[in-house]
Amino acid sequence: MLPPPAREKTSVNRIVLAVVFAFGFPALGLSQVMIWTDEASSYAMRAATAASGAIAALPFGAVLGWPYVLSACCVWACLHQFGRHHRALAGLIGAITGFTVAFRLLGWHATDTLVVFPLSALLGLITGLGVWRIAYGGQAWPRPRRA
Repeated sequence: MLPPPAREKTSVNRIVLAVVFAFGFPALGLSQVMIWTDEASSYAMRAATAASGAIAALPFGAVLGWPYVLSACCVWACLHQFGRHHRALAGLIGAITGFTVAFRLLGWHATDTLVVFPLSALLGLITGLGVWRIAYGGQAWPRPRRA
């Protein structure tokens, strides 16, 4: 049985911030993982590339990631409409979206599937949970009472 959904509705500002996070975090995370795990370059070269990669990842995330973010937002809107916007479902939607991105980019026959598929699913899971946290805050957790 799933825990109860967030008690309150979210605001437009939180939705916009959550969508910006959904575009930025996976692209930034994946670019940094690819840069820092590259064994062919030196540490100084990786640091310089990581800084420029952070700047370049955000526009690429918006340009290449919009179909995935749009579909995840549609699923999220449906869950929100029916009052099923649970933390666990947000993580599941994120993980499925991350897996879909990896499959679309690589297919089944790529050599890095054992690394990229779990990494993309993990980034999607973290993104889904982050979007849920931004959109609904700490509403589902009981707030401590002050004495």
